[in-house]
Amino acid sequence: MKTLRSIALGVAMLVSGGTVYAAGVTHHEISKDEVVGTYINAIVHGNLKDVDQAIADDAQFYTIRGTGTRVDALTKKQVMDYLKSNASLNENCECTSTMLKDDDNTFVEKVDMKYDNVTRTDVITAERDGNDWKITKVETSYK
Repeated sequence: MKTLRSIALGVAMLVSGGTVYAAGVTHHEISKDEVVGTYINAIVHGNLKDVDQAIADDAQFYTIRGTGTRVDALTKKQVMDYLKSNASLNENCECTSTMLKDDDNTFVEKVDMKYDNVTRTDVITAERDGNDWKITKVETSYK
């Protein structure tokens, strides 16, 4: 009887483990309406849900200083490492956005994050990637 219970438990574990493994990781398509919001949620609220999918693997992130000179250039990996290290951070700022360009395959949106003494402006470019939208470039400046 003890052997039968052990066998039944082993079979149950195999079935449940196989089911979990078969389910795998699902891919959530990031729509045009979601892509910037997903990125801003990560930057401002530390919510990393779907942000890795929202950013193209070859995306470039630039910080612009003064007269428009690019000072820092970061890769997706560097930005994701930064976001992961600050995942619990919730910024105290007011966000507004303005669409600068919008067509079937590309859009550019300006997002202002107003803090007490400074405004961070991200100009975000996203492009269609099949059914998804991916951020391909972010230019950040401070005023």
